[in-house]
Amino acid sequence: MNTYDNMEQTNSEITEFIEITESSLQTKDWRKEQVWYKTGKSNECEKYQINVIEKIIKQQLNKTDERINTETYELASNRYPMKNNDGYDWTENFDGKIEGNSKFYFNLKFVCDSGGAQTRSLREVYHFIGAQMDYLLKSNEENTYFINILDGDTSYDAMRYYAFQSNKDKYKDVKKYVFVGSLYDFQNNFQNKYKKIILMDV
Repeated sequence: MNTYDNMEQTNSEITEFIEITESSLQTKDWRKEQVWYKTGKSNECEKYQINVIEKIIKQQLNKTDERINTETYELASNRYPMKNNDGYDWTENFDGKIEGNSKFYFNLKFVCDSGGAQTRSLREVYHFIGAQMDYLLKSNEENTYFINILDGDTSYDAMRYYAFQSNKDKYKDVKKYVFVGSLYDFQNNFQNKYKKIILMDV
């Protein structure tokens, strides 16, 4: 069976529905078997995710240095935050962005296997997502969406923490602007929710 997990694709190859392995099955050994995976040191997981996202949304993601200041709730371009004393106040930058009448910011992670490093990575994502929702609360933005793609079986196991976070009462009015899930989940949500919003910008 041909899937986008084991095929090199070009941006011109667009399908209406892409077969994607569910994150619960994306183990460390599964990832090693994918033709796009090398050593884990070449951002190949992020490149794979971007490749699939661009086919789902039928647009190219733009690179961005934008990140959120957790003290001022400013969303701004800041390429080298650690050059300044407030470096720790800034989140990591987003991995991609598309912008029209609405803005979509993408945060990409692919976490497999268990261990301290994986736990720390997903905890940082938790705080990053919290900053996204706090930004929405403070800014009253209505046309900004944050898309957090968390692939890998370890990410799948951590979804209960993100569900707990989004269900906090203070986020009830903004959580609809923040997606947290796998590529598999995003494709289904895109068809049902985001496709109409993005196509309005084309």
